Amino acid sequence: MQSASSPPPTGPIPAALNRPLHVPGLRAGQRCPASPGRPVSTADFGGIALGNGPVRVVIADAGDLRHGVAVLINPSSEPPWLGLKTLWFSVPAYQGPFVIRAERLGEPGPVALGEGPAVAPLVVPPGPTLNGTGGWREAPGGLWVRTPGCYAWQVDGLTFSEVIIVRAVLH
Repeated sequence: MQSASSPPPTGPIPAALNRPLHVPGLRAGQRCPASPGRPVSTADFGGIALGNGPVRVVIADAGDLRHGVAVLINPSSEPPWLGLKTLWFSVPAYQGPFVIRAERLGEPGPVALGEGPAVAPLVVPPGPTLNGTGGWREAPGGLWVRTPGCYAWQVDGLTFSEVIIVRAVLH
């Protein structure tokens, strides 16, 4: 994955996007229902994208991303956190705001988002982003966790809500 980098915005969730989380429950021993990935390629970035909606994520790290499995960066630049480098993007047809929140499935554990670990939602306002071209909007960042496991992102926009799940493993 390649992309120009500028920190994505964070902040309060806009009222229209302040929806309850609807991530699936995961019982002990149950397999992580990871989201399958599909190739995406634009003039600015490419890779395997997880998600089916107007906002998706490309994970830069190794793994079997076509099956939703990503290898955590260990050690990361922010110990004791482990990380996945992410690039969130919206397709040109969607120019509205979106918010991304994350949670560990099946077990408790801290989850953070952003260029460095921040336990706050990623909020992208409507309109062009600093990194986007041709209508594609980009928000680089990361998923920061303390242990391997099953993690869900909930992506909310004005007309959609999608849960994207990744199984984060150590190599």
